[in-house]
Amino acid sequence: MDLPTLQDNRSDDHLSARIPWDTFTVLLELSAKLFAVASQLGFMFQTVRSGNHGIIFAALCVAKPLIENFARQHMWSMPRVVEATNTDYLRMRSLKSLESNEYRLDILSGNLIQYIITEFRNARKRLGEISTDYPETQYYNKSSPTTGLIASFVGDFPLMYYVAISLLKPSSISLATIASLQQSAILLRWLFWDVFYQADSLRRDISRIQHLYDLEKANPIIKDGDVHYPPENHSDKGMALELNHVLFSYPGSKEDKKALDGVSFRIEPGELIVIVGANGSGKSTFVKLLTRLYDVNSGTIIVDGQDIRRYKLSDLRKSIATLSQDHLLFPLSVEENIGLGYPEAMTDMGLVNKAVEMGGAQEILKKLNNGLKTVLDPLSIQYGSSVQEGDGTELAAALKQLKKKVEVSGGERQRIVAARTFMRFNSNQIKFVAVDEPSSALDPEGELQLFNNLRQKRAGKTMIFVTHRFGHLTKHADKILCMKDGKVAEYGSHAELLTRKGEYYKMYNIQAQAFENVPSGP
Repeated sequence: MDLPTLQDNRSDDHLSARIPWDTFTVLLELSAKLFAVASQLGFMFQTVRSGNHGIIFAALCVAKPLIENFARQHMWSMPRVVEATNTDYLRMRSLKSLESNEYRLDILSGNLIQYIITEFRNARKRLGEISTDYPETQYYNKSSPTTGLIASFVGDFPLMYYVAISLLKPSSISLATIASLQQSAILLRWLFWDVFYQADSLRRDISRIQHLYDLEKANPIIKDGDVHYPPENHSDKGMALELNHVLFSYPGSKEDKKALDGVSFRIEPGELIVIVGANGSGKSTFVKLLTRLYDVNSGTIIVDGQDIRRYKLSDLRKSIATLSQDHLLFPLSVEENIGLGYPEAMTDMGLVNKAVEMGGAQEILKKLNNGLKTVLDPLSIQYGSSVQEGDGTELAAALKQLKKKVEVSGGERQRIVAARTFMRFNSNQIKFVAVDEPSSALDPEGELQLFNNLRQKRAGKTMIFVTHRFGHLTKHADKILCMKDGKVAEYGSHAELLTRKGEYYKMYNIQAQAFENVPSGP
């Protein structure tokens, strides 16, 4: 789903792809309960008509539960260390976690949906018949297939015995018969209750299925276009962008709270534009609109002569690279995190290593024991129960050896995300680069290096930088867009805006004075 759909409350956390299967299993259980009710009624009717030998019959009735109880492995009371080690299973969990809302911006802007689906299916295929149930679910009360068959067979002994007695002594009846009838009546009541419960569950699940398929059929708010990008008249200098009277408010915001209010300006192909302004002035909104994560409420955005809504989303996003402080690391290896910038060349280590260098992440890799193969935030299953690390047992040693997470700083994470963006440049399809406050956790030297490396890659690309720190960029910008309260306060070069002594002049001097007034020390 697109971002506006999520914010429009058209999704529900309780909906998942398991719902049709869960409904099918409930339907089977309901059918089984109905069959059990019919069987129990038949058994009671037959018991009334004939007798049986109570002690033997009672023993046969408890044989099945006794066999099942003693044959099963009861885990909950046992000391244990649980660890999932199958790499394909763990990869499936990691890839599935990417469906959560926190990764939606990265997945959509990076055009990664098909890659994730394909890799998930590949991991599932490699698992074959290995169960994907939670580990303890697989082993708790687990019995062998042979034991299960024996228990099922023994479970039929009471009925077989009763049929035999009914044939040999049809006139016999005993207290055991009466007890059987009483137990049958109790069981029948429980069966009827279970039928009602399963029927209610079926109604609930059918409603969820309807909700699921209604959601699937619902038209997305961000509708796909039908024109391929780039068009024939595209400039080899980069993407041409033009906003005409653009009005935009985020879903759920007050009517009078506009993120952009009647904004108009044009960016020529290949220009480097810096957008500045106070927090909440509308700077970051440009990036979301120009990458079609959202659509304008009114007005138009023209890209290379066409309304941006006419272009196919996949084509448009292949031509755009974004770098933002909101971008996250995926629970995958560092190598894959970087390679996802250009999935088609993920195995090209030359390109990956070059992207590492451009993103300034070389020193980070030197700190990691497994280098590019390190998973910084692995989704794993590993824990101990009823085990103390210091008790000297083999389980204690196994518990101590469980893998520990690798921690990195916020600045190091930003460098890895930046490397992903530089990897994206290798596709040679990028026409527009949107950089939104990507260096909030970097030191000044790291920020300067990142901006210089991005500027080195500007050939054939239009670039927009959203920042509240002016020093490294504004002097190199072709144009500066100064925002205030969702409107364009000023638009021009660094020298022009300083001469006007308006909003930009005030903001620039405030930052300059902050550095000039730093105490020099005792």
